[in-house]
Amino acid sequence: MTGPDPLGPSRRCPRADRCEACGTSRRLEVATYQTPVGVFCTTVCDPCVDTRNAPPVRSWVEAFERVAAHCEHLIIDVDQMGALLHREQQGGGDDQG
Repeated sequence: MTGPDPLGPSRRCPRADRCEACGTSRRLEVATYQTPVGVFCTTVCDPCVDTRNAPPVRSWVEAFERVAAHCEHLIIDVDQMGALLHREQQGGGDDQG
């Protein structure tokens, strides 16, 4: 049995007033997306979540900034996020720790 996603949205993740993928202001939620440098949170609408329409990340710098901001929301550092992602990729699940 697995628990909640340790890198998923937290209550500290801010919710914007528009979907960052399509711009709508209806049916919004905070979701997380993975990049090559880590996981970031963003506000997206339900239809964009359903169709996997991710918000654009236009540069490596933007990806790093967004990942670092999400780490702050989770109260972890980027090394801890890297360790969690590595464990997830290795199939370690939630039973370790």
